Amino acid sequence: MAQPYAPLVQQMLLDFQNQRIEPAERMAQSILRINPKDLVALQVQGLAMAMQGRIAEAVVPLFKASQLDSKNPELLTNLAKAQHGAGLFSQAIQTFEKLNRLMPKNPQVLTDMGTTYAKMKQYDKASSCYERAIEIQPDYFLAWSNRGNLLADLQQPREAIASFDKALIFNSDYPETWTNRGNSFFYLGQLDEALTCHQQALRLNPNYAEALSNCANTLTALNRHEEALDLNRQAFSLKSDHPYLLGHLLSGEKSFCNWSADQANANLLFDRVERGHTTSIPFHLLATTSSLAMQKQCAKIFIDDKVVLHASSTSSFDRCFSGRKIKLAYFSADFREHPVGVLMESLLKTHNRAKFEIFGIFLNKPCDDLIEKNLLQTFDKSLNIFDLTDAEAEDLIVKEGLDIAVDLNTHTAGGRISLFAKRLAPIQVNYLGYAGTSGADFYDCLIADEVAIPPEHHIHYTEKIAYLPHSFFPVDTSISPEQFGDLPTRASQGLPATGFIFTCFNNSYKISPEIFTVWMELLKQVPGSVLWLSKASARAIENLQREAQARGVDPARLVFATRVPARVDHLSRLRLADLFLDTPNYNAHATAADALWAGVPVLTLIGHTFAGRVAASQVSALGLPELIVHTDGEYLAKALELAQHPERLKELKERLESNRYQAPLFDTKQYVKDLEGLYESLLQERAN
Repeated sequence: MAQPYAPLVQQMLLDFQNQRIEPAERMAQSILRINPKDLVALQVQGLAMAMQGRIAEAVVPLFKASQLDSKNPELLTNLAKAQHGAGLFSQAIQTFEKLNRLMPKNPQVLTDMGTTYAKMKQYDKASSCYERAIEIQPDYFLAWSNRGNLLADLQQPREAIASFDKALIFNSDYPETWTNRGNSFFYLGQLDEALTCHQQALRLNPNYAEALSNCANTLTALNRHEEALDLNRQAFSLKSDHPYLLGHLLSGEKSFCNWSADQANANLLFDRVERGHTTSIPFHLLATTSSLAMQKQCAKIFIDDKVVLHASSTSSFDRCFSGRKIKLAYFSADFREHPVGVLMESLLKTHNRAKFEIFGIFLNKPCDDLIEKNLLQTFDKSLNIFDLTDAEAEDLIVKEGLDIAVDLNTHTAGGRISLFAKRLAPIQVNYLGYAGTSGADFYDCLIADEVAIPPEHHIHYTEKIAYLPHSFFPVDTSISPEQFGDLPTRASQGLPATGFIFTCFNNSYKISPEIFTVWMELLKQVPGSVLWLSKASARAIENLQREAQARGVDPARLVFATRVPARVDHLSRLRLADLFLDTPNYNAHATAADALWAGVPVLTLIGHTFAGRVAASQVSALGLPELIVHTDGEYLAKALELAQHPERLKELKERLESNRYQAPLFDTKQYVKDLEGLYESLLQERAN
């Protein structure tokens, strides 16, 4: 018998068939008010919601429909996909199991079920589903492609590429296979091959947001940052909730000082992190106004999403340390011309080799620069695991019987945080490279000091905080002031012959519009002064000049330093500066240490996060606490005081000069003794 609302059903179906999705959904709602159990209306409502991106909402009507028609394969398929898309993986598995009973030996059902198991990190079950699908239909490209994704998740990139290649034999026009293949090449550091894959995916589908994002990540690694930003913008306009995309976009905008989009993007990012979304890698939050609680939340989200956790086994770590050297390994992708490489080169020379055997675990592709060569000679033993999978690297490292494994990357580029999840040593340490919590429970401690991480902040870290007595930050003192050579002329650096020189050599992404406004006010109140900045990209320089003009300052008063080839030359020219102006949120770290070592006072606005308190840690250990301020107003007043009263600046520089040879900050030998004492205490605590 015809339903009394049959014309409404006909109109709903006509709208839906003609892609008039919103009218179709409204019509479905009208029908469901008349009959909440209308099977067709429930399905149309669910599909309309899903097609509009409201996946979680779609689950409810589709599930109701499945209760009315429990043996409809098409309906169950739509429900399972909605449940998967909404992150309801356990529910999706139950639906796929029903489908599998209705349609046994269906490769598509098995493949989709395998993908859901992979999302639940039940990798054995996922693999079994793919293998069964391939056994049933050897030429089913999607099973091969998704199997490649699984192998990639398991850090088996070469095997993943082989599976992707098999998929492409059966269907070379599937963009998802191409971009995922590119991700595996990216993992292997084969960036040109990765880029080719992503570009092929985009040729097949120019509006494929995931491929745009993946391509942008590869371009970033190739230092083609402007192209990367343009692609991230495109991806964001197509799929703003793509995992980690917003963080990459915000970072790109900040690096080019595109501040018009900065705060809006930051607010959106904060909101999504608070709601538990995979919206940013942890590093991108450091240069924002994010709280410690938010940084911890972001790090935990990343760990939960990206890292396969393993049951901790300590039986193999029951070792006696008496009568033998402690095996200490530093892991880094930055053992090269990089601040971490420079600092470690200085630190390692002072380690007590009678007590410690020092390993260098290189995570980067060999670059053959001078620092890398020196470090290879300085370590007692070096291993390069760049080309190894996690499983291969674990096998190699465990054989060494390490006592302490120190991660100098954590959430910075090139890090292998997933390796530390495997528990490589009895003591695992988060140190130096990343100024924040890992968000993981497999690091025994994070090394800091009471200024960088005061006791009341401990709650915001997943690691135990291990304190060094002074600043946790090691300073490179290998080039003494006596070796700096003659002071270069101002003209040689593009600086005016007279006038006060404010300087900040921090990366452009650390500069916020708020602190830049303070800087411009300084220039206006100190006639003839200039702001000496590290040379950024052409687009960033153009934006900074425009921002200066908008604040009533002649853009010519911004002077951009060019890169000098030798470190001694950089330290030497720093002496031309009168006052270093630090950035809040993400301070100068090695850059501040260099300025202080060169005799330039560093004015810092102490923040509420680790990254925003490092410069304060340094000047505290140097015995110059008056260089720490707490508000923008104090910052401006202190900078003006020093710029307008030469005698006060002179007195401060004389104290800095005196403290340079007495204060703990520059006592590298004592610093290393303190660090070694901390390592030994960690081992002693574990032994007890």
